[in-house]
Amino acid sequence: MTSVTGNLQMTSIRSGESQSAGFTMVELLVTISLIVFLMSMLAVGAGKYLETASVARTEALIARVSLLIDSYHSKVGAFPTDGLDGNDLITTDGSFLTGGAALTYTLTQPLILTRTMSNGEIRIVGDEPPMGDFRSDELSPPSDGDTEARQLLDAWAEPIHYDDVSAGEKSYSPQSDGESHLDWDDEESVHSEDPRDVGEATIGTGPQNIKQFDIWSHGSSGHTTDELYDDLISNWEKD
Repeated sequence: MTSVTGNLQMTSIRSGESQSAGFTMVELLVTISLIVFLMSMLAVGAGKYLETASVARTEALIARVSLLIDSYHSKVGAFPTDGLDGNDLITTDGSFLTGGAALTYTLTQPLILTRTMSNGEIRIVGDEPPMGDFRSDELSPPSDGDTEARQLLDAWAEPIHYDDVSAGEKSYSPQSDGESHLDWDDEESVHSEDPRDVGEATIGTGPQNIKQFDIWSHGSSGHTTDELYDDLISNWEKD
């Protein structure tokens, strides 16, 4: 009798242990599922936050650079050259700079002030510190070791475009190829169309700020075959 009762008791205990272990496993699976779900939601939320922060950072950079360009214009009487339209801009080491690289160079070099005399002679009348002061993460690495050959980068580490259109339509320079950037590799990268040339959702095709300057970032989808015009960040209003 004792042995039978003992066996029954042991069987009952083992059965309880089995049920308890089974419930624990279910609870564990539910917990893991909840963790996976919460992590997925967190990742989506973090992605949207980072995207919003990147847009805001790029907008702030373009606004800041636009103010620097205006200040440069007030001192020099002209906008920084874009290195296009037959106006070559060459560094000391011989690098040709265009677009955003030309703008970066102009804003980061000491400002030489000149005056045109009555006889047509141009005299240097003074100099000032560089107009621009940029963080290292806002500038590309020196091109081919040329410390003067750098360009402004947006929050996605993509080069920013610049076009001096102060001379009107004749100074409009479409930038629809990688040649508008330093160290561009056409085999590895796809360049987006110049947004001023697409003729959709813009004020019109061609330069947007006639007699002034255009500056823009292609945004999060820039320099890809899937570029979206809505991602564009520029110094002109999009319709």
